Amino acid sequence: MKGIFEANNFRYKIDMQLKNVFITVFFITFSVSAFSQDTDNSNALKYTVTYDDPYDLSKLFIHFQPIIGDISALNSIGGPGLEANYYYKNLLDFELSGRTSYTAAFDIANNAGSLNAFNDNALSTYYYGEIGGTYHIIDRTKASSSKILLYSKRLKGTEWAATVAKNAVIKNTVREIVGGRAGAMFYTTAVDLESTLAKQEMELFYANGTVIDEYLYTNVFAYSAYIGGSMSWFKNFAVTFESRWEPNGDDLLMTTYLDVLYSPGITIDDLLVNNSKTKQVETISLENIKRAPFGFRAGFKGKFNRSLGWGYGVETGLRPGVQKNGFFFTCKLSFPVFGTKLEQTVEAINTETGE
Repeated sequence: MKGIFEANNFRYKIDMQLKNVFITVFFITFSVSAFSQDTDNSNALKYTVTYDDPYDLSKLFIHFQPIIGDISALNSIGGPGLEANYYYKNLLDFELSGRTSYTAAFDIANNAGSLNAFNDNALSTYYYGEIGGTYHIIDRTKASSSKILLYSKRLKGTEWAATVAKNAVIKNTVREIVGGRAGAMFYTTAVDLESTLAKQEMELFYANGTVIDEYLYTNVFAYSAYIGGSMSWFKNFAVTFESRWEPNGDDLLMTTYLDVLYSPGITIDDLLVNNSKTKQVETISLENIKRAPFGFRAGFKGKFNRSLGWGYGVETGLRPGVQKNGFFFTCKLSFPVFGTKLEQTVEAINTETGE
């Protein structure tokens, strides 16, 4: 019994010592944490918001787009484009854009058809154009925050490259716009008809009933209307720091959108084929090629509220045109982007009255 009592007493002493150690470590940790918090607050980066007005934007933006990639089931191209955005007060904004291919070598279906086509159709160069507008259904501001990169001119060259970049979270105002969109577009492109026939499980025949089993290319022209919605986030603020960091800010104008597309007019050029047996050029009707009048697209785009900046855009979906050939993915890089407020009025002071 005495041995058991001594063992229990020893275990009790050990438990009490462990408890004391735990309590001591807990209070030390809590004290260090509290002290560290006070130290962090005292050494926190101090800044001043010198400007924060997401409504004070340029009215007109002109985008030069040296790089546009359009990958689709009908055709894939690479080329340049041009885009313009105009903001009318706080009610509407308008957009006009167009693009084409660099050369025939960057217009895949056109280039392949020029080299391999059995038929005699003149193939179209790729063109795309669009015009539309957005009505601001809801246009409001709310509190937000942005992560700002901290940069100093003192860090140059390899010194900056070897530095782990720091950032700070800055409180600011964001402008949110819920919009209703509508507009129209068109495109014309060469297309590999052989792959289209295979997807639609169709065949073409000469007048004598012989199957045409050759490399066939033709042109598609379609014009469409669209209606949809958008959500935009506009920021336009600047800050200065009470330390070595350079003034910074955020002026990103970003928009996401979703549209339904409808094409009342889709034209597929009939084939002009030289029949080797009759030695005559026959016109092969393509009326039976199935069209797809409906489609959709989703995308996002961004630019910056600067006199000289850059922008980007990505969209994907199903484009109206030839059935089972509607998928597309488009990416755009805009540089430079010119922005202007279109203000021609300057301040005038009467030298006699001072007003």
